[in-house]
Amino acid sequence: MTKKHSSKLAFVLAAILLASCAGIPQAPSAQAANGPFVTEIIVRTVENFKKHADVVAFMKNAAKRHVSVINLNVKEDEDDTVPSGYVFYDSDIAPIAQGYAQFDALADVIAEAHSRNIQVRAWIPQFHDKAAFDHDASWRMMALKNGQVVPFTGSNNNEYFVNPIHPDVQAYERSIIREIVSNYDIDGVVLDWLRFDDYNMDMSDYTRQAYNAAYGYDPVTIDFTTDNAQRTQWNDWRTTQIANYVRDVEADIESIVPDLFTGVYILPPEFEEVGQDVEKFKNYVDFISPMAYFADWDFQPSWVYNSTGILAQTKAKIGAKEIIPGLDVWWSNAQYHEIYAGIRNQLPEIQNLSFFLYGKWTDNDLKKIDNRRSW
Repeated sequence: MTKKHSSKLAFVLAAILLASCAGIPQAPSAQAANGPFVTEIIVRTVENFKKHADVVAFMKNAAKRHVSVINLNVKEDEDDTVPSGYVFYDSDIAPIAQGYAQFDALADVIAEAHSRNIQVRAWIPQFHDKAAFDHDASWRMMALKNGQVVPFTGSNNNEYFVNPIHPDVQAYERSIIREIVSNYDIDGVVLDWLRFDDYNMDMSDYTRQAYNAAYGYDPVTIDFTTDNAQRTQWNDWRTTQIANYVRDVEADIESIVPDLFTGVYILPPEFEEVGQDVEKFKNYVDFISPMAYFADWDFQPSWVYNSTGILAQTKAKIGAKEIIPGLDVWWSNAQYHEIYAGIRNQLPEIQNLSFFLYGKWTDNDLKKIDNRRSW
């Protein structure tokens, strides 16, 4: 997840007027029948919890604003303040982020949240991981770029990814999940970065050899710029590898804490190039959380809830599995009115909404979400 946006506020009355004028779906009876949405928040540890006092203050506000679930970043997901892959708990496996060797943020958040009847899920990014990238050069995600195979380091050339298919990478990431599930009283796990970034990866020696053994040709020979049979075959193979990984993680978790509530953050299913087909791993998780950040991809708000948008795409893939949409915190009230009403009308089974803020949460952020719960 990468979100760096500022908050925007519009008056509720103006929003309602805009909604009625623009034909935005209104469903007061459905809202009344369903009751308030359950509030979840997605929290980056490094931006919010430096010490115990931060946790206490945060939890007081969260309880006051009816937050039911905190999805806590226990392993860094980006390469900014802290390198990706560094952790915020007492680990014997992964490197601990600077400033957290004497402050186990996960343990502290669990204790303070549970004392206020707030659940804590461990948000555990997977293959965006500089710690693993630096550990072994053979683990790195490789991409075919201008005819050359090079490490994939993101659009800004300062991000670090590892190969989701490499067995040693998988073993390392799974060991971290097992460590967390074994040692902490978490209420669930949500996985992230279970994907590639485009068709042209992974192109490491390991993956190329494995694919060549299965299909008789080197994937570097595929034309990734057009929709063709070889590219389809390649992507089908990659999505199967990701699904098998989720299957194995589910088995790990089940062996330690049976029935622990487990889910995955996913990109829009229409983004087929990232090699993440939720239909293939839906049976290994309890919920799916689609990243419904419509503005990030220049969609309209209706893309969140309409018959062809991200939630409909996800539902078509996963059937009756629970969907917990991931929403931004900075949209206008008019946009939230439209999206909430659209969800009430089109997907009334959705009860939880999960909100992501890239930086530091404030009580005002939580208050605005709380004020919308019954919209």
